[in-house]
Amino acid sequence: MKKLSSCILIEWRKLIKSKLSIVTACSICLVPFIVGLFATMMKYPENFKNLGLISAKMEMMRVTDWSSYLMTISQVISVGGLLIFGFTASWVFGREYSDKTMIDLLALPIKRDTIVLSKFIVIALWSYILSIFALLLGLLAGNLIGLEGGSLTVIFKGILTFVLCTTLTIVLSTPVAFFACLGRGYLSPLAFIIFTIIFSQLGSALNFGKYIPWAIPAFASGIAGKALLNFGSIVSLFGVSILGLIATIAWWRYADYD
Repeated sequence: MKKLSSCILIEWRKLIKSKLSIVTACSICLVPFIVGLFATMMKYPENFKNLGLISAKMEMMRVTDWSSYLMTISQVISVGGLLIFGFTASWVFGREYSDKTMIDLLALPIKRDTIVLSKFIVIALWSYILSIFALLLGLLAGNLIGLEGGSLTVIFKGILTFVLCTTLTIVLSTPVAFFACLGRGYLSPLAFIIFTIIFSQLGSALNFGKYIPWAIPAFASGIAGKALLNFGSIVSLFGVSILGLIATIAWWRYADYD
């Protein structure tokens, strides 16, 4: 446990001192900004219609109250999180190859499983911090916009949905870490992230998105009117997550034999 704590602290320091922390923190601000902008347009449509900024498709979003506002934030974090959390995972694991520190890590008198676990814990912690930051900004923006229907029950339910979507998105970072190890850098995991986003959008369009792991967080947010998840959805998502974790640990165990 002491070695795990030490590894977590080291990985945390590397992350905080890197430019990644600034890039991801700025990127996550786009979540409340985009949703807040849509909500403002729906709240004051006359002002934006005159500018030609509201299309028929945007009017269908109907972000007009706290319930729809928080649901939309959950939807955006489900998609944006795949990029931001995935990019964090690709950096945490991929930098060991780009900085040529992988051999040094493998030579340390610490179990490789411990190092991998510490990296995943740091990824999860940073992802949750970013999500909380985005949620707080979103709540502040919603209050400034003056959305209606902001009862404690509605807001509490919206926050719970946001936490659920965030958690489901974070656990999908494990396959990204594996591809960072497999590709020995950043390009392979980033290509994988783009593929998962395109694949999930295609699957959702063909009405089997609830079985595609990377589309499930968005479905959990109620993007289809209600959370259309079933046992198969849970098995699919956590199956991919566990498989990514096992594959990453296996890679680290036998990396020096490659």
